[in-house]
Amino acid sequence: MSERSYSKLANRRKKANASAKSQENAKPRKVRKHGKKRAGLNRLTVLVVLFLLLLIAILVIKVISYVGGISRTMLSDEGFTHSAKYENCLKIKGIDVSLYQNKVHWKKVKSSGADFVFIRAAYRKSDTGELMEDDMFKENIKGASNSGIMVGAYIYSQALNAKEAEEEADFLVSLVKKYDIDLPLVIDYELYPGGRLVKAIENEELYAASQFNEIVTVFCRRVEDAGYESAIYGNYDMFTNYMDATLIDDKYTLWAAQYGPECHVEADYMFWQATDQAACGGITEAVDLDFWYIEPSRVYPTQAKGKKNQTSIGDCTFEFSEETVKLKNHRAEPELSVSLNGKSLKEGRDYEVSFIQNIAPGTGYAIVRGIKKYKDWTAVPFTIE
Repeated sequence: MSERSYSKLANRRKKANASAKSQENAKPRKVRKHGKKRAGLNRLTVLVVLFLLLLIAILVIKVISYVGGISRTMLSDEGFTHSAKYENCLKIKGIDVSLYQNKVHWKKVKSSGADFVFIRAAYRKSDTGELMEDDMFKENIKGASNSGIMVGAYIYSQALNAKEAEEEADFLVSLVKKYDIDLPLVIDYELYPGGRLVKAIENEELYAASQFNEIVTVFCRRVEDAGYESAIYGNYDMFTNYMDATLIDDKYTLWAAQYGPECHVEADYMFWQATDQAACGGITEAVDLDFWYIEPSRVYPTQAKGKKNQTSIGDCTFEFSEETVKLKNHRAEPELSVSLNGKSLKEGRDYEVSFIQNIAPGTGYAIVRGIKKYKDWTAVPFTIE
């Protein structure tokens, strides 16, 4: 390389080094600040997106949970023919349960169209005669009551005499007394193959209809003395061939069981257990389907012992807060005011209210029951849009 060429190269290097030092000593460009802002915006965008995704996920879970609470398995009366004597009655659908139905999701049961339930609270062992509480009773009665379903309770009886019937009544009352009971306490009186009741019949210890009638009526009187409504459950065989149900149906509520399209029990019954193979939302096992016959606006007398000089709830005036009620969370529970001669009654002190047929547009009913100074009950209609 020539001396001149070398000099030119040296000058270029000096200029390059000077330029480099100038860049190092220069203040940071504003573009760097923009870069920081852009990075901050990106992080904020990511956080916003994550928050929105989390919110969507929560909403989806709630929707799934809510839809899951609405049963798609509706109780159906298809295939059943009701006796002509109940032509003018409402046919209210319900179920009865015991530990054999396992875990019950009660809100789904209500959404399936079940307006009432009879819960097994206790049973008498068919061999030893020992009285036992149903293992699922407490859980079932709490769940059913909280879901807005009307509740009754029963004891599976193997009573051989009036004394044992009284024992069963007292045991049942002791189990239900801390809960709200809307429907009767029931003696479920039926034969168990090889059980103590069957053996008593075979040994001719029990042989007359009057003996069977005495057992169930003693139970009912004991329950009524404790302040509860009573009822007698029996299948067609028991009501027809062992006790004469036509002799007691005018004094006591009957719950007849006959599986099939029709019930042929001659006596008047208020409830019919039509099958033990019904499907109901909220219950994985098969369950009994029951019908409750109610004449709208009829005033039904109560039999339970109450205060003296009680006034019938049928003498009262009923008024809903609105003419047409909208469904809220798939329920219609309108405000109801009850008065007597212009004086307002107080719910919980003078009367109690339950709602049936109130999960779909149409006609719903408020079951109004007099308590304490008031007695009797009636079904008051209201419109659901």
